[in-house]
Amino acid sequence: MNVLSRLPLSPLGWAALGAVALGVTVLLWPRGEAPFACPLDRALTLPSGQAATLCEVVPEPQPFTEATWLVLRVVAPDLPPADADGTHGDHDWICTELGLPQAEALARPPERIVVQLMTAPFPRGEAAPGIRQAIEAYTIATGSCMWELL
Repeated sequence: MNVLSRLPLSPLGWAALGAVALGVTVLLWPRGEAPFACPLDRALTLPSGQAATLCEVVPEPQPFTEATWLVLRVVAPDLPPADADGTHGDHDWICTELGLPQAEALARPPERIVVQLMTAPFPRGEAAPGIRQAIEAYTIATGSCMWELL
């Protein structure tokens, strides 16, 4: 004999117990995470002609050092495949036109500007299977972006 069958509950008591159980189940039911939304959502037209969106600008302290990188994350849905040429000019433009002014606005200039193009937004630092990305890094030299080979 199970424990529930020995409880002296009226039909109303059983209904209340069922409602509580249903409420707990709904609260604890696993939910899919909401899709990542770009906090900035600023429309851009890149030099390649692609329509893009500035998704976020993140000053990112680097672990175990005093260094800070300024990461510019841009959604470009029509990003060409990795083996195709054509995104380097877009990266350079983003660094120069968007990254340098953002870097100057910081209290301490970053050691590096990282430009991340992606076909869809996703949280920084998380795996993104199925989302194509192109990432370039730059140092700031004499007020301009100097491309670094990654």
